[in-house]
Amino acid sequence: MKFGYMLDFRNPPGSGIGAAEFHSAMLQQAEYADRAGLDSVWLTEHHFVEDGYLAAVMPALAAIAARTRRVSIGTYVLLAPFYHPLRLAEDAAFIDVISNGRLRLGIGLGYRAEEFDGFQIPIKERLGRTLETIEILKCAWTGEPFSFEGKFFRFRDAQILPRPVSRPHPELLWGGMNAQAIRRGARLGLSFACNLGRREVETYRSALIEFGRDPANFSIVNNRVVYVADSEELAWKDIEQAALYQAALYGKWLSAASGGESPIRPDADRIRRNAVLGSPRQVADRLKQIIGATPMTELILATQLPGLAPGKAMRSLERFATEVLPILRAA
Repeated sequence: MKFGYMLDFRNPPGSGIGAAEFHSAMLQQAEYADRAGLDSVWLTEHHFVEDGYLAAVMPALAAIAARTRRVSIGTYVLLAPFYHPLRLAEDAAFIDVISNGRLRLGIGLGYRAEEFDGFQIPIKERLGRTLETIEILKCAWTGEPFSFEGKFFRFRDAQILPRPVSRPHPELLWGGMNAQAIRRGARLGLSFACNLGRREVETYRSALIEFGRDPANFSIVNNRVVYVADSEELAWKDIEQAALYQAALYGKWLSAASGGESPIRPDADRIRRNAVLGSPRQVADRLKQIIGATPMTELILATQLPGLAPGKAMRSLERFATEVLPILRAA
């Protein structure tokens, strides 16, 4: 079982922290996760958001690759429709080389109309562009010249060098929420970047078997809000406003995208129940329960919530690494 740490570089207006100071604090957290024995650092992407939600995900991955030595570094998830696949292949190959094969790319379709409008990409093209991008990435990362003729991308004799260190290429993960999308990821032979429960994970694992693939060869990466303090009450006091802000914004986005009610709502009781909060022993026991109930290979900690003071997130991360992780490793 592996444990990772997620960063989205969100610094809401009114925080009182300048961009340079805040970004430096995020990179310090990534460095600490590497030193402290966590297994991975993950970045998530959105665009045109008032709180500075990470948009430059590839440069950020490169910065973290240069500052770390052992953790894998990944996207959870990268919004593929907004990238030209050859440029993405080049950037990813470079990051994989300088990190000595530590890159992992979670791929998503995107769903916010504002982003598609901003990049002048029709939202109805998102699946087709993403599927072609995945196919092109796999060809590009062989390091050999290749040609491609698709609906959205066409070129001849392209060659991407240097070739990634990872073999056969950096791990690709599929981000999907409904059953059809989850099955599509299994059919494509991609690992699963998940933020769901046991039912969805079992859908993915069953689909892998149906398509003739061994689930043991694929990652299932899930995430939870995790915050360590002296007690659950003190933990909730620290993160309450940040957690409600995050839920309200995601709820607004998902409602707009679906035209209906979002599964994410700024419901304090519900958020508190789903988060993993409390003393080191409470957090360890709760994580054991979650891992036992939902098959996964890796759990990402979402601790640096938008608006939470970076120093508080760092203290929680330090306590997780020194007081919780040893318990989980010994289990």
